[in-house]
Amino acid sequence: MVDFVKYQALGNDYLIVDPRYGDTDLGPEPAPEAVRLLCDRHHGVGADGLIFGPLEPAKPDTPVSLRIFNADGSECGMSGNGLRMFALYLAERYVEQWRAGRPFTVRTRGGDAEVRIVDFVSGLVRVDMGLPHFTSAEGNGDSGAAGVAVPVAGGGPDEVVTVTDLHLGVPHTVVFRDRIDGELAQRLGPALAWHPRYPEGTNVEFVRIHDDHTLDTVLWERAAGHVPASGSGACAAAAVAYARGLVGRDVRVRMPGGEADVIVARDGRVSLTGTAREVMRGCLSPSLRSELTGRRPVPELSRRRDA
Repeated sequence: MVDFVKYQALGNDYLIVDPRYGDTDLGPEPAPEAVRLLCDRHHGVGADGLIFGPLEPAKPDTPVSLRIFNADGSECGMSGNGLRMFALYLAERYVEQWRAGRPFTVRTRGGDAEVRIVDFVSGLVRVDMGLPHFTSAEGNGDSGAAGVAVPVAGGGPDEVVTVTDLHLGVPHTVVFRDRIDGELAQRLGPALAWHPRYPEGTNVEFVRIHDDHTLDTVLWERAAGHVPASGSGACAAAAVAYARGLVGRDVRVRMPGGEADVIVARDGRVSLTGTAREVMRGCLSPSLRSELTGRRPVPELSRRRDA
């Protein structure tokens, strides 16, 4: 019996735990402590996050629900890379028509996403990521893609950083620079991701315009740190660049882990196309399974009411 399946998309890896199969002892409500253990690269299986689903039997013409968790145990509303992995998993094991390109809907905490497998053999999948919502300096409305100057503690050349905030299933902050690299992400990423401006944190994309249809991006995620790629991050970068007139509607986003293609529709909705592939199927040891059981939440004991 397989307890989990591991996928990667552009170096971003997720564990898929199907509550209908296997025996990971996560229970119906995965506890943050258990998710952290499974995703730990030294004490567990190791991954950037965990996908728990499908939550109900996957059927044609019916939305399929899942839950997405970050490696730190927090819940994630939307993941472009994760949705592509999950789509391949569903097509492999549940609905054969989806392998041939029939669109279907995946229901996330961040909203519904239409998914279509472009090429099942190569793992090429397209995901409609929805309509980005650009937020104002106060975070209370639609203000377009204009940048806002944000002071950053520490002084130096990056004492003030111009950012553009938007929400695309999860919060994003886009920063344009003439030069970007991993050192920039390591230096400014944490300062912006948990800036007082963002009480719940934000995912940061540092972007360089290569030409009118190509972007280079390095990323810092609020829950995972410096990652090789992010599907929703690629869409956020392209959406802001297009809104500012820096690129056209069809954008190739190049990240350290690889490339993905983003299309900005006339109504502003963004879609993401890229590859994913299965890399591992595994069974948990009895000792790890026992440890996971110990980290499950303890249900409250029912209290008797006196007559």
